[in-house]
Amino acid sequence: MSTRDSDVIATLDPRRQRLLERYRKEYEELKAELAEIGYVVLGSVTERRMTCSTSACACHVDPEARHGPYYQWSWKEAGRTVSCYLDQDRAKLCRKWIANSRRLERILKRMRGLSLRVARLYEIAQK
Repeated sequence: MSTRDSDVIATLDPRRQRLLERYRKEYEELKAELAEIGYVVLGSVTERRMTCSTSACACHVDPEARHGPYYQWSWKEAGRTVSCYLDQDRAKLCRKWIANSRRLERILKRMRGLSLRVARLYEIAQK
């Protein structure tokens, strides 16, 4: 906290100062959570089972006999959907990175909300 921040805080009533301290602690906890997040990617991983081109193959009759599983990661790049096939281990890793991305977004959303509350305490942003 800078000297200017503490000057402004000193002008706040005790209730607002307590709220501000609570928000600061929560914000610090969120920053610590950010440090734990690994790689982040967008998109989704799907598991697919497919029929082949051999008409006599059992995969055409029995859904349980379809070939696979095949894992496919899809994401948007320059406004277009891009995808690639992955092996099982890379699919698991990719799912973890996608989960990291979603966790990052949740944390950022909470940080933005806290920041807005702090701005309101400082009377910067009014409801």
